[in-house]
Amino acid sequence: MRQYWGRLWGVLFGLLLGFSWQTTQVQARSYEITDYNIQVNVQKNGNAQVAQRVTYDFDGAFNGVYYQQDVAGTGGLSNPSLFVLKGERLQRLTASPSELPQTYSTTRTAKNVKFKVYYPAHNDNVTFLYRYTLKDVVTNWADTAELNWKIIGTGWEVPLHQVKITVQLPRQNVPKLQAWTHGPLSGTTQVKRQAGRVVMQVNRVPAHTFVESHLVFPTNVTPLATKQRDAQRLKTVQRQEAQLARQANQRRQRAQLIPVLVSVVLLALALGHLVYQGRWFHKHPAHRVKQGPPVHNFEIPNLPAAQAQGLLAQGAPDTKGLTAWLLELAAAGEIMIQPEKSGRKTTYRLTQTGKLTAAHREEPLLRYLFQTVGRQTSAKMNYTVTMAQIRTYGQKKSTNPLATQFEKWQRRQERIIKGLGYYDTHNAAIRTHGWLLGSLNLVPTLGALIAAAFSAGVWRPILMGLALLLLGSSLGLAFYRLWHLSPYNQAGELEVDALKGFKRMLHDIGHFEQKQVSDLILWEQILPYAVAFGSAKQVIKAMRTRFDDNTLQTAMPLYYPLFFAGDFGRDSFVGQFNTDFSTGIQSSSSGSSGGFSGGSSGGFGGGSGGGAF
Repeated sequence: MRQYWGRLWGVLFGLLLGFSWQTTQVQARSYEITDYNIQVNVQKNGNAQVAQRVTYDFDGAFNGVYYQQDVAGTGGLSNPSLFVLKGERLQRLTASPSELPQTYSTTRTAKNVKFKVYYPAHNDNVTFLYRYTLKDVVTNWADTAELNWKIIGTGWEVPLHQVKITVQLPRQNVPKLQAWTHGPLSGTTQVKRQAGRVVMQVNRVPAHTFVESHLVFPTNVTPLATKQRDAQRLKTVQRQEAQLARQANQRRQRAQLIPVLVSVVLLALALGHLVYQGRWFHKHPAHRVKQGPPVHNFEIPNLPAAQAQGLLAQGAPDTKGLTAWLLELAAAGEIMIQPEKSGRKTTYRLTQTGKLTAAHREEPLLRYLFQTVGRQTSAKMNYTVTMAQIRTYGQKKSTNPLATQFEKWQRRQERIIKGLGYYDTHNAAIRTHGWLLGSLNLVPTLGALIAAAFSAGVWRPILMGLALLLLGSSLGLAFYRLWHLSPYNQAGELEVDALKGFKRMLHDIGHFEQKQVSDLILWEQILPYAVAFGSAKQVIKAMRTRFDDNTLQTAMPLYYPLFFAGDFGRDSFVGQFNTDFSTGIQSSSSGSSGGFSGGSSGGFGGGSGGGAF
């Protein structure tokens, strides 16, 4: 019994697996009909010789295609032949029930004839050509001849693109030829009376949607038509088509009115927002501050390096700011930064000292670096961490708490900077309103512009002009209010001017005389700011030109191994910390001629259509 149930479950599992695989295969393939062209040549006896060219774009593997021609209301279908168009060459397919490649079969009922074409294709474009004769498609009435035919039926499984239908009468110069087409309202109908031809075109016919052609012309065009009626028909057809045309025009007008209404509503919203923001700006003029001239400043800033960097950036300090902060802690003796060999490479070890303040000991980022990423060598030893540990830490986890801790540190620093009172909250509100005006009005005005492009008549240029005017006015007012708008108050502007001058001095430090920056103690204070402002290379180069190695090593025992031992670059503490810490926090994140009308005039052929298998 146990073996029986085991086999049963095995069979069921296999069936489910096979079904799942088959479903995946089915879902993995698709096709489009990119071109549909049909030529209908009406004969004098009322028959129609049809040449239907259908281009498939196959995505995946297919065995072939099928097409079903509705013959209800006609005298039937005869003389079928199928071809595949390859360039300029026609390949004739063989009629056969064998289901072999490059054959086709037909299945006939009283209402339709179905063609099944066996032509395997894989990721290819294939054009199939169907040729056949439909009998008795024209009816000769007492006062007119009539062709009323749903040339494209509702049986197509996918939309048809680039559709062109041509109906050619058996004679030219037919002045009383009239034609109407029912289908998508975006289509066009050309009645060429001199040529005795009607051409219908539409870019896209949705799936399961018919296109119906209704023609009337003199009976002497098809004098041999076998389908005869004694009743009068012309006036009835004209009244019927006039009613359908009125309904189609009403639908077109409603369809054209929708983008007008959408555009007007969006423009009204944008105008209301513009007026509101304009009044707000009028009531809240900007605070203007006096900026100092661009000079070089040799005074050490009042702020720590990380906060100075954040204030200049109008945000939070980055990894360079964090590096500068660690250097300041090392200069204060709160931590030690020591190079050590890791194989053939140099890494750096950060170690807490007894001088580490209680506030810094409890600082979340430092505590995480030393106690979680790093380790305590023994109960009596302080916590320590290496750059190699920081670099590889994030690679071990699907989520990166180190990155989270760094972001929290940035937010804390940003709050401290904002608490200094250097930002102008009034100007910040103006900046917010300016960005809101520009960004929020960009959406409705562009939407109104797009909607106006789909409108018709005089509305299009008017609405598009208004949309462009509103867009320009909104952006212009926003830029005007934001132009030269300082984020700082006057005290903040003075502090920022001093920081800019100091940063400018660091960048150009190699061009100054030695007496302007000659004190090594001053250089030692400068280095963290040089790191934060990205000018460390220039400062190190300037120091090397002014002081020999013995002087630097004696006067700067902390910074010498971090900056001056070897070339300043990837192996220096600054270069390695920026690279390794960034790696550590990023490793887990990254009638006559005109349009179609709707409705139907009751033509035959509504069930025609096809697809692929």
